[in-house]
Amino acid sequence: MDDLDLRIRTHLYASFVRDGAAQTPEAAAAALGLEEERVQEAYRRLHDAHALVLHPGSTEIWMLNPFSTVETPHRVEAGGRSWYGNCAWDALGIPGAMHGDAGRIESDCPDCGELLELEVRGGELVRGAELLVHILVPARHWWDDIGFT
Repeated sequence: MDDLDLRIRTHLYASFVRDGAAQTPEAAAAALGLEEERVQEAYRRLHDAHALVLHPGSTEIWMLNPFSTVETPHRVEAGGRSWYGNCAWDALGIPGAMHGDAGRIESDCPDCGELLELEVRGGELVRGAELLVHILVPARHWWDDIGFT
């Protein structure tokens, strides 16, 4: 990742945490004083490097791991705000990504639909620690179809 890509990625995370929405290439270009085409190219490189995920066939951001830019079954309260995780694993990472040591996670069991509630306090999972996360796809194949994974 070159300096420009790192600068854009850092900006995207900061603006997402600040605004609660992913910036379009146009908005990021304006904020950073860059040409929109250069920002679009950087978005594609960041996607190819698995540093973010774009919606298929576009430069619209879908995932800024561990954050999802779209609603998912993995709801997180952390840093005084509400977020969505891309998956159960990412949801657990959001409290830490917010540089806090606490968070509340609600998720729907994909098997039975039951509401699952977890709580992180002091950087530790204090509620829901007895739950298991089953990752269906082997890690070496996650990026074959990250949206499904």
